[in-house]
Amino acid sequence: MSTSGSTSTGRLPSLLVTIDTEEEGLWSGTYRSTGNSVENLKGIPWFQELCESLEVFPTYLVDSPVVADPWGSALLKSYQDAGRAEVGAHLHPWCTTPHGEELTRRNSWMVNLPEELQRGKLETLTREITAAMGRSPTSFRAGRYGMGTFAANVLVELGYVVDSSVIPFTDYSDQSGPDFSRARWRPYRVAAKDLLQSDPAGRLLEIPVTVGFNAADFEQTWRRHQRFSEGWAQRLKWNGILDRLGIGKRIKLSPEQSSTREMKSLIRRALSQQADCLVLMFHSSSLVRGLSPYASTEQSFAEFQGRVRGILQFWRRELGYPSPTMTQFAREWCSRVSAPK
Repeated sequence: MSTSGSTSTGRLPSLLVTIDTEEEGLWSGTYRSTGNSVENLKGIPWFQELCESLEVFPTYLVDSPVVADPWGSALLKSYQDAGRAEVGAHLHPWCTTPHGEELTRRNSWMVNLPEELQRGKLETLTREITAAMGRSPTSFRAGRYGMGTFAANVLVELGYVVDSSVIPFTDYSDQSGPDFSRARWRPYRVAAKDLLQSDPAGRLLEIPVTVGFNAADFEQTWRRHQRFSEGWAQRLKWNGILDRLGIGKRIKLSPEQSSTREMKSLIRRALSQQADCLVLMFHSSSLVRGLSPYASTEQSFAEFQGRVRGILQFWRRELGYPSPTMTQFAREWCSRVSAPK
């Protein structure tokens, strides 16, 4: 299968490298409003150096504990000021004021909070980042992907240009989270009345995190997956059997959850479908050994680093395609796909 360089907008496809830059210690399922540490920020320099060697411009999506750390926020500001990276926003409701909710697993999804509380937290984080970085953030991702339509409209009011909270081919409703089953996997302008609907006049660009399949048609494969999640196919665990056989395997573009081989396969499949861009994501806590389950030992950390290096080199050196920040891509995409007058 050949990897096509053409896209639906006639530009070269882009890889958006996004890092959920946050406190560590979240993997136990507990959430604290205060006393969070951000030691993992010390791992950012090696990653940023790798990006610069390949002319990759990452987007660091930061939350309140990161902004409050003088060393970390100054480091990220220096990258942004030099035009080498972007600093966007990443809302963790449990550690962002105002605090008006009980700290429960359900309330860790921003979409489940009262609307006035969602607005207040978004306003707080935006102010914090603006004060620390000297400019307002224009890119966003909700913690735990807990995004809803109300918050998307607030982002527009606050001057955000692009969001990347949607996870296509995914349903978190069994965990009290959002259901993205009907979400698109390509960029789209968000409709004011529905986060998952496209509107040519929408003012916020949604660029979903790249999730797809090792198959030629993502949507068709997803429909088959949904059919096999019911009735006799579900009882026989048919989806699990096909996954183990490598037939229509679901893959997320993340070095934390996928091998380099799987990510390359996903990229090739997406490009064959004329993808305008792909979104790679991982957590900042994986940048330091022992601070995430994806890099818990010396060996697993080295393997994680190898996957990061391998996929960025594949994109830049083998494919030769650009890797801009989220806002850089969003502004160019929107200029090419103009809203109607």
